[in-house]
Amino acid sequence: QIALELARQGHRVLWVEGAGMRTPSFGSSQDRGRILRKVRLAFRGVEKDRDRIWTMSPVIFPFPSSGLARRINAMIYRSAISFATARLGFIRPALINFLPTVPDVLASWNGRKVYYCVDRWDAFGRYDSGLMSGLDERCCRAADVVIASSRDLYDRCMKFNPDTHLIAHGVDYQHFCSSFRFQVSGFRPIDLPAGRTIGFIGLISEWVDQDLLVNIAGEIPDCYVVLIGKADVSTDKLKGSRNIHILGPKPFKELPAYIAAFDVGIIPFVVNDLTRAVNPIKLREMLAAGCPVVSTDLPEVRACLTGEEKKFNHGLTRMDTDDARRVTGGVSIARDRAEFVRLVKAALDNPLAREQKKAISDGMKGETWEEKVRQILALLGGKQ
Repeated sequence: QIALELARQGHRVLWVEGAGMRTPSFGSSQDRGRILRKVRLAFRGVEKDRDRIWTMSPVIFPFPSSGLARRINAMIYRSAISFATARLGFIRPALINFLPTVPDVLASWNGRKVYYCVDRWDAFGRYDSGLMSGLDERCCRAADVVIASSRDLYDRCMKFNPDTHLIAHGVDYQHFCSSFRFQVSGFRPIDLPAGRTIGFIGLISEWVDQDLLVNIAGEIPDCYVVLIGKADVSTDKLKGSRNIHILGPKPFKELPAYIAAFDVGIIPFVVNDLTRAVNPIKLREMLAAGCPVVSTDLPEVRACLTGEEKKFNHGLTRMDTDDARRVTGGVSIARDRAEFVRLVKAALDNPLAREQKKAISDGMKGETWEEKVRQILALLGGKQ
């Protein structure tokens, strides 16, 4: 989204496929498929993906725990990017890096360099925690500017780089507010079951509380729990509930039509070190569509609800929200599973009028990717 918005604002973008976060398992068909995909992309070289955006995928050694492999990868990235930007006629390009596995590329970059920290990489169960923590720190120290997408990440990055800034994720507002068109027409995607719908959109991964989803389905048997997104963990636990439907990933352009059919959206994340740093993009997307949302008690959901991120960056007034159960701006926050179920039931039993949904949507007008990119460019402007 940031690359697309940069291009829309007239900047040229070279998107470089990132290095792996873990050593692949050659016994895994999924990992083998990912390796083959990267090799095919590498042979294509630099390709124009769309107006002002080019892509490339250098072949690197997928062994992040090896210091030698990381140094070799850094040389591969530097030479590949230098060749591509020279060929494309880029002048003094800035490097924006989203992954912690390439600190040597940041350290040796001649132009402006940004580390954009979007996750607690050391909190993922599948990655080497100590390694990711160290690489993350090195990226912070090597960057001219660090951007963090949550307050938790900001606090951590600030320890290593005083030029750290909090910029929360944005939303493609115009795309998701088109959900109202589907609500008015009564259109419903053909693979959605008929009836009241509790919806989730996003990756079904280690941070999704599958026990909570089973509880919701069991406690509200006359509704359907619909999950839209890819799963990278086992979902066998969910398949035992007749009213849980896993639809798999859907094209981005179709998401507003699905959200239009949700009676309530949910963010059923386990609360732990990983998710305390998460700033869920789907929260803003569902709100922009006018869909009420029930979430577990995540700091960034609370910050979005209260306007805390705006206060932090722009000195706006924070709303008083000491009660975690308070419902404001279409968001309800639950402190435990039982309360989560109660709040979902309340949202189902008290459907919002169109005017109320429009008010929820309007609250996201200032949270666009256009505004977030404006903030990013402001950080880079005047320092090149």
